[in-house]
Amino acid sequence: MREGSVVSDSTEQKKVLVVGMGVSGRAVCEVLLNRGAQVVATDLGSRERFGTALDALESRGCVLRLGTHLLDDFIQADQIVVSPGVPLDLGPLKAAAEKGVEIIGELEWAWRQTKAPVAAVTGTNGKTTTTSLLGEMLMAAGKSVFVGGNIGDPLSRWILEGGEADVLVLEVSSFQLDTASTFNPQVGILLNITEDHLDRYDSFDAYIDSKLSLFARQTLEQSAIVNLDDPVCRERCSSIPGRLLTYSRKRADVNARVVRGCTQVNIPEIQPFELNLSGIPLQGVHNEENIMAASLAASLMGVAPGVLQEVIGTYRGLPHRVEWVRSWNGIDFYDDSKGTNVGAVVKALENFDRPVWLLLGGRDKLGSYEPLIEPLKQKGQGVLAFGESASRIREQLGAAVSTQSFPNLEQAFEEALQKATSGDIVLLSPACSSFDQYDNYAQRGDHFKRLVNGLHGES
Repeated sequence: MREGSVVSDSTEQKKVLVVGMGVSGRAVCEVLLNRGAQVVATDLGSRERFGTALDALESRGCVLRLGTHLLDDFIQADQIVVSPGVPLDLGPLKAAAEKGVEIIGELEWAWRQTKAPVAAVTGTNGKTTTTSLLGEMLMAAGKSVFVGGNIGDPLSRWILEGGEADVLVLEVSSFQLDTASTFNPQVGILLNITEDHLDRYDSFDAYIDSKLSLFARQTLEQSAIVNLDDPVCRERCSSIPGRLLTYSRKRADVNARVVRGCTQVNIPEIQPFELNLSGIPLQGVHNEENIMAASLAASLMGVAPGVLQEVIGTYRGLPHRVEWVRSWNGIDFYDDSKGTNVGAVVKALENFDRPVWLLLGGRDKLGSYEPLIEPLKQKGQGVLAFGESASRIREQLGAAVSTQSFPNLEQAFEEALQKATSGDIVLLSPACSSFDQYDNYAQRGDHFKRLVNGLHGES
């Protein structure tokens, strides 16, 4: 049965195990309970960690397994729905797979129950900005849009709250793609692929394969939008089965490119047009790429060029993404706390033609820091490494670039103040996750901003 934008499947008496009780896992449980399923929810977190968040589920008959995973729950389930943060090499998951139990992710589970067209955005960097920008473009064209997935609300929460939209714009992570066996977006966007999450994947090739799986089931009636400036994307895009549209800041043989301060868009069935990039709030070479990707997708989904120009003329972007914080004594401070991998830092450095003091560090993702050496030789004054990864950063960069290590961000920041002079830039672009000392990248970025805004004197 279909209601609105949602397909209501029959799960009555079906035994479903939901693994991971974050926001998406709890929403899945609620929808399943609404549909009469027998639901078991399991999470290694303790009852105390969740407080009262799970009480309503339990009162409705959901069986909770907290602080442990029971093998019988896994092998006796008809279906297992896993949250994105759950590693797929869990012993009970492997045992269930051997018994033939279907194991899917929250994204896949929710997508199967929708009928609205989907635009999906993936890549190592720029996903959130591009997803948000594309959503704004579609809404400005008068469409009812859900924007979420790996950002904001999960798709299962949208289903729980009624599920009405003309189009779904989803940020999709590699972890979500790993458990998506039929997910098949009408428009898929691949922004870039650089080393990331090597603490979870066996190799960089495995991570690449995960990202490319976004397109694995596309047909010629569906579109893949790919960045040809990214070497991995360029090398692997020939294997994409859907209709391929490309963009580049450097090449001419593409569907969107940047020429003399304008984005030129040329899609065969649409009249070619230009978007003026001068004076727009969303600055930076990385954002030129994001604008091209979003503009191609929006055009395919019927948004007029005038609407696109209006949106990019007012869209200010999201915090913690090469965000200018303040000028103090001639030094400019930028918060790029969302730059949680080396590729993101390389992109951030491309934006500057002045000397940069780079604050780098956090929880190591086990990729190589060596791609930073050449950009730092060109414009870097020095690296101030902090947190758990500081010693490894110093080992990999210290022979080529001036590198010091510090226990935390605050001490690294104090050293930057001592070294930076008028005309320099102090950039927080950590190349690491925040989880050694912060709950998330936003908390880390906010700490940096407080340090900057607490400086006294000339501004």
